[in-house]
Amino acid sequence: MTTAYFDDLAALLRERGVPAEEVAATVDDLAAYAAESGADPEEEFGPAAGFAATLAPAAEEAAPESHPDPVAETWVWTADAFRDRAYLNRYGEQGWEVERIDHLGRFVSRRAPEHPLRWEYRRETALPARHDALVARLAPDGWEPCGDWMYFLYFKRPKAVTEGPAGELDDAPAVPARRVFFGRRFYVFIVVWTLFMAALAVGVVSGIGPLSGGDHEFGLDFVGGLLIGAAVVVLPVLLTLRRRRRR
Repeated sequence: MTTAYFDDLAALLRERGVPAEEVAATVDDLAAYAAESGADPEEEFGPAAGFAATLAPAAEEAAPESHPDPVAETWVWTADAFRDRAYLNRYGEQGWEVERIDHLGRFVSRRAPEHPLRWEYRRETALPARHDALVARLAPDGWEPCGDWMYFLYFKRPKAVTEGPAGELDDAPAVPARRVFFGRRFYVFIVVWTLFMAALAVGVVSGIGPLSGGDHEFGLDFVGGLLIGAAVVVLPVLLTLRRRRRR
């Protein structure tokens, strides 16, 4: 039963134009997940035909997604990992749909000009090799991936999935003026991390700790690298704080 299910799924994905290598990797990940959990794949993922349609929508079904409304509002913003889920759901209630996460870790969002949908979000932690299995596990409940950052994988779904017509927003608020949402815990983390790096650097210079030693490869060049790395992280935070105080 298990083997037959994944054979059928692979055939259906190939029929939908998914490359053979991608089909093999996806099916292998799903089979590994099913073997680990001991779950029946049809109960876990649903009928193979419906699941294949979820994983690989037909070209005509995907067309509206690939050609967004040119007059839709856009907003690019960021939040620290301590508060990103709270802000995602707050602004999802205001009709903001995250399309992707850019290379700077910012949420690239859009909102339909008329009667936008309300959105809800969730964040999962997974190694890249487990992304496909995680996406497949959440797909039957309407969750679709909208971006990843390091080991965080973000999912969205319109509230219409669970609330029906109430998932549509009648009166959308104005585009938020703020674009950066960093909280106190984030700044505390940065300070603690910087102090740790500074203490490590002092230990290397003074001959204290596991990285010290007369013939050890870690020396002044290593210390310089630590301090430069700390500056790369801390200086943008300090500049952001300065700009926020001026507002």
